[in-house]
Amino acid sequence: MPFSVKMDSIVTRITLIALAALAAGCAEDRPEVSGGLYFAAGNYLAELDLRNGDTRVVASIGDDTIVELAPHGDERLLLTVFGEINRRDVHSLVLFDLDNKQQLRFFAGSKGRYLPGTDVLVYDEGRRILVKRRQGEVWETIEVASRDYRVPVEIIPVSSTAFLYAIGDEPPQLFDIVDGTSVAPGIAERCTLDGAVWVAALGGLLCRGEDESTGYALVTLDGEVTESLVLPEGRRLTAIAYAADQDVVILTERWHSFVSERPQHAIWIHHRKTGDTYRLVENQHLGDTVVYRR
Repeated sequence: MPFSVKMDSIVTRITLIALAALAAGCAEDRPEVSGGLYFAAGNYLAELDLRNGDTRVVASIGDDTIVELAPHGDERLLLTVFGEINRRDVHSLVLFDLDNKQQLRFFAGSKGRYLPGTDVLVYDEGRRILVKRRQGEVWETIEVASRDYRVPVEIIPVSSTAFLYAIGDEPPQLFDIVDGTSVAPGIAERCTLDGAVWVAALGGLLCRGEDESTGYALVTLDGEVTESLVLPEGRRLTAIAYAADQDVVILTERWHSFVSERPQHAIWIHHRKTGDTYRLVENQHLGDTVVYRR
């Protein structure tokens, strides 16, 4: 073997060893992240470990497919599921108890969200966005808005009495359940609700504009931009959760490789105070909604 080929081989090996050591060192320097994310995996509820990216199955919900999930306190999840009822395929809201794994199906609809700290439910019935709250033994219903069933809807709770919603390409609206009115908040001029996360601890919405290249910013309901996130350039990152106790934003990445038409996915961690951002795990798809667990 020529001497130059031997040297190239040695240099390559040394380079690979150095890169591996550098990667290990960078991993050790990263601030530790704990907790997990509940996510939907077909008819299974699963959890991603934020320490290392490992996943585990939490429970099967039967024959239905989990479409979305949202929190209801620390011990329950509100699932939107899709399956057959009376020979019809429909979306339904299911309350899932994390402790005993029991399920309670109670309304037909999707995009179910509880206002934080309450039993006030907001959801999409199909042609209307409704609010349901119990008054004694009776459910009171408030109609928020009507829509064409083919137009997508986004709903984001922001307090115990208010939530943001958007229908199709229309600007976001803020609905107050106390006075029963919708108003166009200042935030509507800066944000879309697609890929947005409400950060209660910071009093703002982590969102992008219609042009995704503008990146993420934290915006108050009045439309004031209080800070911008510095994220890696050239990557299609979407925020899915904020861990308030760790001041960490969790994001997903989606891209297409040269060898496959199937989209590829990865999970990223962004430390808000330090600006440190790194890829936690590749080849992991969490869907559009997750629930953070400490």
